[in-house]
Amino acid sequence: MSQNHLEKTRGLRWGLVAFLLLIEFSLIGVGIKGSIIPTEVRKIDGYDPWSEEVIEAARDIPVQDGGRIKPLSTFARFQMLSYHGAVKMKIKSGGKDRKITPTEWLLDCIFRPELANELPIFRIDDSEVLHRYGIVPKDRRARLSFNDLLDDYGKGPDGKDRLLKGGKEIQEKRLKEERERKAMTPNQIEAMEAAETEEEKDGKRKEKLIMEFAQQVLNYQAMTKFLDFSRIEFDAPDFPDELFKDEGRDPKKFSTWISRWNQLRAIFIMSNQQGIPVPDEVESLAREIEEKLNSSRYGVRWYPPYDEEENEWQSIGDRIITILEKQDFPWDTIDDEVEDLEDFNGEEVPERLKMAGFWKELMDDMATMETLMAASKAPNSPEFLTALESWKDEVTARAKLRGEGGEIKGEVKYYQRNYFMNALVLFLIAFIFSAFGWFGKEGRFGKGIQIAMISFFVLALIYLAWGILHRSLLMGRPPVGNLYDTIPFITFGATLVMGVAEWMTKRNLLVSLGSAIGVAGMFMAFRFEYGDATDHMDPLVAVLKSNYWLATHVVTVTLGYSGGLMACFLSMVYVHLRLAGAIEDDKKFRRFMTRAVFGIVCFTLLFSLVGTVLGGIWANDSWGRFWGWDPKENGALLIVLWSLIILHARLAGWMTDWGIHLCCIFFGSVVAFSWWHVNMLEVGLHSYGFIKGGSVIWLFYGACGAAFVVGVIGYIIDRNSKKASK
Repeated sequence: MSQNHLEKTRGLRWGLVAFLLLIEFSLIGVGIKGSIIPTEVRKIDGYDPWSEEVIEAARDIPVQDGGRIKPLSTFARFQMLSYHGAVKMKIKSGGKDRKITPTEWLLDCIFRPELANELPIFRIDDSEVLHRYGIVPKDRRARLSFNDLLDDYGKGPDGKDRLLKGGKEIQEKRLKEERERKAMTPNQIEAMEAAETEEEKDGKRKEKLIMEFAQQVLNYQAMTKFLDFSRIEFDAPDFPDELFKDEGRDPKKFSTWISRWNQLRAIFIMSNQQGIPVPDEVESLAREIEEKLNSSRYGVRWYPPYDEEENEWQSIGDRIITILEKQDFPWDTIDDEVEDLEDFNGEEVPERLKMAGFWKELMDDMATMETLMAASKAPNSPEFLTALESWKDEVTARAKLRGEGGEIKGEVKYYQRNYFMNALVLFLIAFIFSAFGWFGKEGRFGKGIQIAMISFFVLALIYLAWGILHRSLLMGRPPVGNLYDTIPFITFGATLVMGVAEWMTKRNLLVSLGSAIGVAGMFMAFRFEYGDATDHMDPLVAVLKSNYWLATHVVTVTLGYSGGLMACFLSMVYVHLRLAGAIEDDKKFRRFMTRAVFGIVCFTLLFSLVGTVLGGIWANDSWGRFWGWDPKENGALLIVLWSLIILHARLAGWMTDWGIHLCCIFFGSVVAFSWWHVNMLEVGLHSYGFIKGGSVIWLFYGACGAAFVVGVIGYIIDRNSKKASK
């Protein structure tokens, strides 16, 4: 292309680039806008923040959730995410704006439920689905408190009850439909789905939202009520003094009546045998005990098992019911057997006294909860802090004896350090400096900009690598085990390669692209975590519990994904620069870009092919077949085939520079489909990777399509220019 023609068309070229970039950034903007959650600063009168000492004490209390032992702060984080869609809640109290963290919110739920019920914890994106139950928020996307479901928005106190009833009816309806569907043939299912109208589909979507929201309300109630047994003071009827003689037990306490359950039960047995009605106050007491017993079965699992052979951390309610249901429980001799335990202090307890040991520990745990709850009436007092720390020490010691909870403090530090958010910020700063670098590369200013850009980029890489390593050590497995894990791993691989390529070329271009990839990858990680609201450090499904295959097949395939996406992003940059005419006079750089993309495609082919073969061997070991045309397997095959098409076409001379870059832009969509989109199909044996939603993938396809159009326009202009110059 002649220099004269390039100068004449420069304005047109930059105009086209600007227009098409506007379209591409608009797609990114739609994705960002979709991730923005509606905020509301609710005024909560009388909200007293928790002291830092109390928050620090509560943060690393061991709890069991999702099949593993984790800190209370991690449990609170993902509970708040599932309800609220964020890890901070803004309120106004005492004329000041306050931010409530997950740990503070969970402390409110446990110890101050009356305040927790005023906090706008529930996020609802389509509040119109609640109108049928008399709950009418002001905005379609709203945040509601538990009390909103009862008073302000509900027509009477039964708004919440109607919602829960409706959710249960929908759940029963869904279960019935699922049973009917299983009895159908594939052709019948296909015909039924084809006959479904848009109105019916929208109705099912709304029913699903109602069912999920009702379940959230139930789960929230469980967290605010699981310690009700330690909060209540019974209005106990007059019983013979010998029931509590010389024990110092308070008849107003729940633990007292559980310890004397046998005597209370005897009253009902005698009444039934002799036909004498049970006194009303005794029947009322029994009903209240049963109610608190049921509510104590759910909530936070922070009671390590008494039996070392058990794995599940059961609730107080489950423990009590397990004992009450034992036909051979020694009610008549239990007190004497508990006293006999003192003779075996520090020694192995004989089998006959093990049940007495469990009973004593149960009584001690209930008494501890009652003491803790009494102290919580002054939540920031030294008494409450001491009681909370004492309970934490007790749980930690019991977990340690079982060989559990060793990574609790490390996990607290992992979330406090916030590696991926820091990496995102550093990548963003590096990108901003790189943008400034394009306006002045010479002199002190340019040198200073370049040093700052490289420094922030390297720091971002360090934070990202540190976060991946810390996370892997906490999980005790290779860094990639689920869909979320692949995002930071692919981002690190792509940005590291861009950094190395920048070190080789020193043109500021690749570090700019690497920074942009880092920002996009970290943003995607946060969006996925916030949208999924799932703790991705929880144990993997049984088929994935193999560190050997995770370190070989999964890591290898993920590196293949990383390579394919890198080739796509490099080609996107190439076609934009060619269309703008920015590199027309730099044939050496154009050649470098094309060779780099070609080399990355070779890299992608190698790792994708090896990873796919390793996956087949693993599948044969786990499922008894090497290949089953599963969507995930087909996606991996598509990557291998498209890589081969690019390489053969290039080596045969059928593809120019423009051709390889256009093919690599399309390659990005192929990789995205295999990596992400197949998980949305919810078909095949790779069910552990299924995800809901995933609108971002369509925006990525749109961005690839827009970049492809840029390339086609650039190619046409370039071809016409060459013809005109002949």
